[in-house]
Amino acid sequence: WRTNPFSESVDELRDRVKGVSAKPFMETQPMLDALHCDIGNATEFYKIFQDEIGEVYQKVNPSREERRSWRAALDKQLRKKMKLKPVMRMNGNYARRLMTLEAVEVVCELVPSEERREALRELMRLYLQMRPVWRATCPAKECPDQLCRYSFNSQHFADLLSSTFKYRYN
Repeated sequence: WRTNPFSESVDELRDRVKGVSAKPFMETQPMLDALHCDIGNATEFYKIFQDEIGEVYQKVNPSREERRSWRAALDKQLRKKMKLKPVMRMNGNYARRLMTLEAVEVVCELVPSEERREALRELMRLYLQMRPVWRATCPAKECPDQLCRYSFNSQHFADLLSSTFKYRYN
């Protein structure tokens, strides 16, 4: 029953099921709506969280099993403290809950080094200050303060990624 019995075209099928997950995995137009921006960013932060739990910045090529155990620890912690169930593929609701200061605090409980915890908090703080700007239809009207700080924040964000998190972004 999953084999397209009526031989519908891709567009007909997509129209029938609708929704985000029905869209092709790779977008052909070079556009990224705010939802997919959130999803992409959350996916990246989710990976950073795992790496920080496993202290990747000190290690060389951790094994698959090690990585799996960090992911399990992260999922377990998020489920226990935030009632956030693990998802197979990042979705908008999960992304919005993950990208909060509350979530960072929960993750920080698993990060051994205070210095790294502070860096994660700072990364999320900057992200949350920048987010309204690209979520807004007209940032100059809707969030002028964040827009003024945007350039500084994004520079600081980039500096943080290229220094503290350089194991991930060289």
